[in-house]
Amino acid sequence: MTLKPIAYSVALTFCLAGLAMADDIEETAETFPGITGTLDLELGDDWTIHSDDQSTEFNDLFGSAELAVRMGLAPWLAINGGLTLETVLEGASGANRAFDDIGLYVDTLNAEFTFASFTVTAGKFGPGFGTAWDITPGVYGTSFAEDYELSEQIGVGLSTELGATPFGMVALGANVFFADTTHFSQSAFTNRGRTQLSDGGVGNTETLNNFSLTLDGSEMSGVPGLTWHLGYRHLSAGQGNSNSENGFVAGVAREFEMSESLTVITTGEIAYFTGYGGADDKALYATAGVGLISGPWHGELAANLRNVNFGAGGSKRDKLVQLSMGYEFENGVDISAALAHVVDTGVASQYVGLRLTKSLEF
Repeated sequence: MTLKPIAYSVALTFCLAGLAMADDIEETAETFPGITGTLDLELGDDWTIHSDDQSTEFNDLFGSAELAVRMGLAPWLAINGGLTLETVLEGASGANRAFDDIGLYVDTLNAEFTFASFTVTAGKFGPGFGTAWDITPGVYGTSFAEDYELSEQIGVGLSTELGATPFGMVALGANVFFADTTHFSQSAFTNRGRTQLSDGGVGNTETLNNFSLTLDGSEMSGVPGLTWHLGYRHLSAGQGNSNSENGFVAGVAREFEMSESLTVITTGEIAYFTGYGGADDKALYATAGVGLISGPWHGELAANLRNVNFGAGGSKRDKLVQLSMGYEFENGVDISAALAHVVDTGVASQYVGLRLTKSLEF
């Protein structure tokens, strides 16, 4: 790592301190040509306060930033780019860490073409499959579902609006792709290494023989604030894998006002996989969350389940339950704290998490 950890600490501290005193960048209407985007900043700390495996008890202080930029060249053409600065390596077991192993990498780089109700994306992107890894409330609410997020893939995606149906406004998505093995799979400052075809893993094929299909619904009559998601994916076996992976996912979410001062958010998703991870295994994920918002205050309860049945015999049942609460200041700076109980491969641990976040749009 060529940049000193203290440099990250000072830069992030001053950046977030400045944001605490600044207003959001004012959002402007899209023009052609023009640039719009978002910048998400986070300062966090994860502390394992107790574990059955004492070697995993440590404190991890970190910072991250995600920049997403859209260059609108014409009403029918845009270039999308994304950069992520975050911890890219696993820390040493039992060793405390502060602003270390941070790398910068390109997570998105693609061209987007729009024709009538159709949008085609070509390049590096995140194909659709599931939403729990993104929308589940709470500091740790997305933890298990992130296992099946499709990110940093190279290929082509198609989306189109099907219009009003008895199930609301429905959108269809279809994607073909493979894992990024180009130089863009590496990271700067701390190099996480370039993904190679020889690394194996489902979807790592350098061939467009992996795909996902999704249906998303919203604005259902009689159920305001309800959205739903259905998805299927096929990831072909990579080198060293005995099976291809097939996955199915179904999820719902709803945001509604319980009263003038209380907004309720509920989410739930189930995902099932055969050939899980390229082996002869099966896996079931279940994620549920509830969030309450009252003025600047918010609180979240989330639960995750991950059950894997091994083809060679045996199984494991992991679970996570988290409770969090936070306060959002008028300028958009949010501070949150969480307590989580996790059982992973039979090892029970308790975590305390702190987050300071800010999102900017331009």
